[in-house]
Amino acid sequence: MSQQPVIHWFRRDLRMRDNIALHQACESDNPVIPLFVIDTDLLKAERVGAPRLRFMLDALISLDKKLQEYDTKLLVRQGKPEKVIPELVKEANAAALYFNRDYSPYAKQRDTAIEEKLDITVCIYDDAILLPPGTILKDDGSPYSVYTYFWRKWKVADKPDVAVRHFRDEWFYDLSNLPNDGVPTLSELGFEDVEPIVEASEGKALSLLDAFIEDDIKHYEEKRNWLPIHPYQGERPEGTSYLSPFLRLGLLSPRQAYHAAREAYKNTKSKNYRESIETWVSELAWREFYVHILHFFPHVLERDFVDTYLKLEWVNDADDLQALKDGMTGYPVVDAAMRQLKTIGWMPNRARMIVASFLTKDLLVHWKYGDIHFMQHLIDGDPAANNGGWQWAAGTGTDAQPYFRIFNPVSQSKKFATADYLKHWIPELKDVPDKYIHEPWKMNNPPENYPAPIVEHSMARERTLAAFKAARGE
Repeated sequence: MSQQPVIHWFRRDLRMRDNIALHQACESDNPVIPLFVIDTDLLKAERVGAPRLRFMLDALISLDKKLQEYDTKLLVRQGKPEKVIPELVKEANAAALYFNRDYSPYAKQRDTAIEEKLDITVCIYDDAILLPPGTILKDDGSPYSVYTYFWRKWKVADKPDVAVRHFRDEWFYDLSNLPNDGVPTLSELGFEDVEPIVEASEGKALSLLDAFIEDDIKHYEEKRNWLPIHPYQGERPEGTSYLSPFLRLGLLSPRQAYHAAREAYKNTKSKNYRESIETWVSELAWREFYVHILHFFPHVLERDFVDTYLKLEWVNDADDLQALKDGMTGYPVVDAAMRQLKTIGWMPNRARMIVASFLTKDLLVHWKYGDIHFMQHLIDGDPAANNGGWQWAAGTGTDAQPYFRIFNPVSQSKKFATADYLKHWIPELKDVPDKYIHEPWKMNNPPENYPAPIVEHSMARERTLAAFKAARGE
């Protein structure tokens, strides 16, 4: 083995198993420097929040412990990657840089700048999704902007297998002479400390995947819209995989998730179970679809995907927005979801849709304010998926929900939320009889410490329909 090292730059791939760039680096016949750069520019970004940052820092600690099993550790540096990486290349006399691709506009610009500064080999791989942008295209070579057509081609396309690699101590570089900043705390990065929400490790990701495949994936179609009370110790909520935070930072690979589901599909003859498994796999495809959209249409992060509603007159009332953030809108299902978000950095997908519809359609507040707030609090906050979901709810994105389809928060609550869920997150309602729990304002003596609805839904619906029709020129 050559003594000249190569660098594997960990990014959204904080695991050792089935890590394409890491495995390729280990096959280079050069000792590998495992590197993570805490990008100080990203720390200043509007959409960065303490919960996801804490999850990332915990994941780095876990990754470092895993590397120690091979007599090495994680080299952590802070600063701008465009400066840090060329300095490390020179310092270690590195022969090559390996990393897995990210598809956000910021990441693509940053990575191009780094590649242009280096005079060594740069090896870049597609690892974060099963089928990267450019692999699922229309017959004319243009990207899909409608999920249904994307899904039809995606589901029949060949998927890469899970890569198996058995690591050896000698494959890693001796880091003893390289300064190491180590994994910082939140406070050292200038953020208020928050409690950890769930164990952030590769092992936890795999155990959650195994448990979901063993049980709930067979009932996913039936249970996926439930609003479960999420335990505080990071156990998997009933009806969901709870894998999104781990996929977001690469503690689990999409190949591991996909092939586990496919194995479950092969192992059952039940039509209902197979339909449930297919529904969950389609959610993986949604995740990839939004990555493709962000790659080909980067403007979506800042404005509507479509131009139809660029002249829409949003109300953007600051007090209404704050009431939503505080979970004090007077609609229990909205408020429970927002308090759940604030407490544990996560909420079920159905709750996200209800909240997004309420903010954009009932309150007529622009989707970007909800997008930013979610990203600041979600431990699974992903710019592509989060933006796609908010624009879907607002009616401004790909596969957008038609503007005239407006979720009724009361009927949504009655259909998907239990009294236990609402009372758990809104203790002010603990004494409200179950028959009034979805509409406590209808009681003769509603709770004094819980607000009446800040907007009347039927009135808000008519206001929104009028605003959208005006923007369309109808």
